[in-house]
Amino acid sequence: MGFLQSQIVSYLSLLSLSHLLTLAGLLLVSLACHRLYLHPLANIPGPWFAAISPLFLYTICYLGVEGRVSLHYHQKYKTTVLRVAPDAVSISDGDSLHQVYLAGGGLPKDARYSNFRIEGHDTIFSAIDQEYRDRRAKAVLPLFAPARIQSAYEHDGVMAPLVDKFVARLVEEKSRPNAKVDILDLSSRLSIDILTAYLFHKVYGGLDEQSRHHDSTTGTTSKAKPRKYANKLSATPFVLAIVAFSRFSLLPNWLFTVIFSSLVGRVLADDEVQMSLRTVSNFLEGVVDRPDTNVDANGSGETYQARLQLAGVSRAETLVQCKGIVFAGADSTAVMLATILFHLVRQPDIHAQLRSEIATAGPTADPQSIPYLRAVIREGLRLGMANPTRLTRIVPPLGPSGLTIAQHTLPPGTKVGAAAYVFHHNPIVYPEPYEFRPERWLPDKSETPAAVQARRIRDRDSFAFGIGSRACLGRNLANHQLYIAVKEVVQSGVLEGAKTCKDSIEIIEWFNAEIKGHELEITW
Repeated sequence: MGFLQSQIVSYLSLLSLSHLLTLAGLLLVSLACHRLYLHPLANIPGPWFAAISPLFLYTICYLGVEGRVSLHYHQKYKTTVLRVAPDAVSISDGDSLHQVYLAGGGLPKDARYSNFRIEGHDTIFSAIDQEYRDRRAKAVLPLFAPARIQSAYEHDGVMAPLVDKFVARLVEEKSRPNAKVDILDLSSRLSIDILTAYLFHKVYGGLDEQSRHHDSTTGTTSKAKPRKYANKLSATPFVLAIVAFSRFSLLPNWLFTVIFSSLVGRVLADDEVQMSLRTVSNFLEGVVDRPDTNVDANGSGETYQARLQLAGVSRAETLVQCKGIVFAGADSTAVMLATILFHLVRQPDIHAQLRSEIATAGPTADPQSIPYLRAVIREGLRLGMANPTRLTRIVPPLGPSGLTIAQHTLPPGTKVGAAAYVFHHNPIVYPEPYEFRPERWLPDKSETPAAVQARRIRDRDSFAFGIGSRACLGRNLANHQLYIAVKEVVQSGVLEGAKTCKDSIEIIEWFNAEIKGHELEITW
């Protein structure tokens, strides 16, 4: 045995670096050939470089172009199932959405979602364990019932004053010399105020903030140096820091942890992010620690935090869950509201028609009963998109054949997902997909079989808030805010004579949609 070991050592010592590199190269070539020709996904169309390495997918995710690049390759290869990584596919076939997200509660989430944990805790969104998620989701779900939200607006005085304040801020800005306002920032202020007022029974105060970040720890306003977000909502640096980390979300958990650990200190070292995080944390700690007597007749809490704690969720986790809902709810709704207002300014004819129909319906009409307003909102949701990239799921062990989608067999372990960007920009379903055209959502009075089928496909292929049992919990609240805010803004006439400061909106396609530069200005 000693002789054999000595012979092996002698042989290895003779190997030069070039020999080792050659061996490594042969192994890589062998792996690439296996993935290209022998892998169970080898028959699925897609660019060859996506099939041999996940680096392609990681790169387009990091750059925020995953949706548009996937759409390009779906069209190039004329396929509804596209291979985007050695073990991952993108789908663009609406009939397959049921199999992935709805049948039997949908396929399970893959490990990627663990990268969205906050401060060591899973949130309702990031949880992979269905039982863990269901316990928390069921506790707060009654708060998002449409009837309860409607009552909060009409009778409880929760949302109406905030929408009025939002419109008043627009009117005030319009009256200033050289008027200019960032409708994305103003929408963020409204969204966080409505969400916190409704769910926590305490208003964050975004619409009342001064033009500089207020340091809630010292009670002073920092004037030491110009700040990038000096005139923006105080929660914005906190929100954008989380949004930016999602560019790494497709990485394996261990690699994400390494990158997160190396970057988090650098990100938090920025004094604006620190101040923002401190402000948000102080507000939410006050919410969670407040003696809460808001209990209904059934003994259930009337606030988000009370319902979680009554369900046995710890204080530390309740605080994290509140941070999660503030981030997910406020920012996404703001992006979609700003998108709608931007296009109404860009297209005065659409704005004029909408204003006319709102006036005809009367001030007391239910906004969702106004067909053209409904069409405008749906078109804004199509282009705004809370989550533009693939909502990934994993094929579980379903037997030796795996899962068959559009005549392609996906073996267990395959990561499969549909991207709202791909579906919402399909020119077959939505002609001129990059144009804001509300009329595409108006009912076709002919009711021919072709028209009925086209409407069914449009409805099926539109999922701005996700799809299935894991869709966004707050979608009813977001929808209600959009209908009310757009109606009140248009009714006020404040957008008359307005112009946009740029010609188009550029969406960054990270997991959460973000408008490039986080700014969308209009002027008069």
